[in-house]
Amino acid sequence: MKGLLAEYKNVFERQLQDILVEYKCDIQPIFEALTYGVTNGGKRIRPALCYLGAEFCGKDSQYVKNLAVGIELIHSYSLVHDDLPCMDDDKLRRGKPTAHVVYGEGMAVLAGDALLNMAFEVMLGGDFDADMRRAIKYVATMSGISGMIGGQCLDLANESKENFGINELTRLNRLKTSCLIRGALVGSAIMCGASKNEIDALEVYAGNLGEIFQIVDDILDRTSTEQILGKEVKKDIANDKRTIVDILGIDGAKEYIKKLEDEAIAKIDVFGEKSQKLIELVKFLSNRTN
Repeated sequence: MKGLLAEYKNVFERQLQDILVEYKCDIQPIFEALTYGVTNGGKRIRPALCYLGAEFCGKDSQYVKNLAVGIELIHSYSLVHDDLPCMDDDKLRRGKPTAHVVYGEGMAVLAGDALLNMAFEVMLGGDFDADMRRAIKYVATMSGISGMIGGQCLDLANESKENFGINELTRLNRLKTSCLIRGALVGSAIMCGASKNEIDALEVYAGNLGEIFQIVDDILDRTSTEQILGKEVKKDIANDKRTIVDILGIDGAKEYIKKLEDEAIAKIDVFGEKSQKLIELVKFLSNRTN
């Protein structure tokens, strides 16, 4: 799976560069800051999920190129804004200074805004049919106040709130992290003409995958190092934020991850061979170390 993700990442980087060249403007430093925000490394899991959603439906990466780039632009804008002093106040992202450290807070806000607008320009730039319209609407919902942004709001409310229990934290993780992962995988499947049964199963899978991804992040924040992760560690403790790790402990959180993994696999295993890469992916991400 590591090799496949690297292959998907290479495909995506080429697609991204093509689009950045097409959308290049002469207003600086905004375009420089925007480019910094989206080319500053990263695993590119969401584009990979777009490609996997397409493959699940018998299509290829080129078919969902605009969707994959658009969703990563949304993800990048969310990170640029999440790093701001008024949010998590992070100085390091993927081993490099965060956008507001390099370009200033005002320009980082504008860069995030530009990335979000550019995302929908890109997604609306290809051939447009009913499935594409449904897919883009789904992505918009997953990234809006009923999805990722709603989760960010709950995350702000989590600061210094000891009454955030496992139900509240599960909802937070499902909105803040799972929703855009659902947007990538399920949005791609919708665009590629997946059946209702397939979409329903992929939604459960992607919801669990996103929660797994967030809980692994929470564990690594406690157990890893800045050098390995490329960002500050122990941030949840410093910001007085509760996570699943605080409630279940590290061992309990790992057991919970295994439960989510088993549920995700059971939901898509019924589709046979075409679900095997997704099964490999959830196992890989459940055990990642960075």
